[in-house]
Amino acid sequence: MADRGPASTEPVDGYDILKRPHYLIALGIGAISGLIAAFGETLYIGVAAATLLVSGSLFTLALTTAIAPLVEESTKPLGLLLLKEDERLRFDLPSWALLGSLAGVGFGFAENIVYFFGALPYGLGVAFSLLFMRGLLTAPLHAMTTTITGFGIGMWQKSQNARLLLVCLVTAMVIHGSFNLLASVV
Repeated sequence: MADRGPASTEPVDGYDILKRPHYLIALGIGAISGLIAAFGETLYIGVAAATLLVSGSLFTLALTTAIAPLVEESTKPLGLLLLKEDERLRFDLPSWALLGSLAGVGFGFAENIVYFFGALPYGLGVAFSLLFMRGLLTAPLHAMTTTITGFGIGMWQKSQNARLLLVCLVTAMVIHGSFNLLASVV
């Protein structure tokens, strides 16, 4: 049997080998979804508008702890779903988790750039401070939660049980919402 080294394109143990395009798809679609979500969340304000009648702070809380995690955690893994469903690729669980992490990094980077440009009217120092703080706090959050979702996609593929993906996706949403709640309170 021929040596199946890192340059091999043969599946190992029935799983496809991760290649550079797979990494780029996860990272790139993660970044694109970050741009869309950063701008698109303003479209969901109407959903939370009913809370504005009760309290302005309740409105902000609903937007950051419920709507943002729902929108963001649903869009970040789109590249992974493309690889699974459209390309019919089969990866092992660590590979799906790694692709999820890359999607989260791409998302976090793009979202932080949007916030950076949004803060520029307040001065370059404020914009860079925001970029630095968000880079330390939210980029790892996005990577972690999408790693969980990527793992869920792998579990779904392995077991053919989509509920496993749903459990991982809801877990990611709860972690994200909890982070946003703590950030809102502090």
